[in-house]
Order: sequence, then structure tokens, then C-alpha cells
Amino acid sequence: MRRQLREALSYPKLLVLKIIDEQDCPHDSLFAATDERCHQCQLNSECHWVNCLNDFSDFEDKSTHTLNASVRYGIKLVESLHEELRHDETTCRCEPCTWIRDAQRLTEEFDAHLPHL
Repeated sequence: MRRQLREALSYPKLLVLKIIDEQDCPHDSLFAATDERCHQCQLNSECHWVNCLNDFSDFEDKSTHTLNASVRYGIKLVESLHEELRHDETTCRCEPCTWIRDAQRLTEEFDAHLPHL
């Protein structure tokens, strides 16, 4: 499960990095918490998320819950980045829709293995 969660993070990370690169980021795609420009940037939360992923790039010391939460955030990112396409995510075969479905199944599988209180 951990391996699958780690692998699932690569697609939304690459999407965000591509968008940041197109924005001509003055920090070379690295979120700078002390820079007011980063806080004013429209990609603030996405860039911060990618920076957090870079901070724990080996993922070995992160809990499965943290990885799952990161995948869930990645799902929301991909959905928001592609909402203008108005695809039916349940049947569309494009890369974003396929990734969303696969990632949602992965997070549902994770939830199914949580202990029930």
C-alpha cells in the first residue's frame, strides 16, 4: 500500500511543477515561506504542497496516513486543474481522469483497511 501511495503522488506533483515552471517562478519552483511573493502567488498552496513532498522525498519516515492524505490532496488538485474540461471522470479515458479514478480507488482501499471503532 505504501508503495502505491508513493507512486500515486508522482502524477499530481509533475502537473504542479509544470504549471509552476510555466509561471516563471523566481524561486525555481521552491516555496519560500518568508517571501511575500510566494504568499501572494496564485499557486501558493500547490507550490507549498510540492515543497512538502520534496521535503519527505524518500517517504520512509512518513506514516501511511500522511501519504494517504497527500494523495487525497493530489486528487483535489488534479480535479481543480482539469475541471474546465468537464469530463465524466467515471468513464473518460484521458490521463487526468484515469489517474483520479485510480487514486480514489487507492484511498478507498486504504480507508477499508482502517480499524473500525
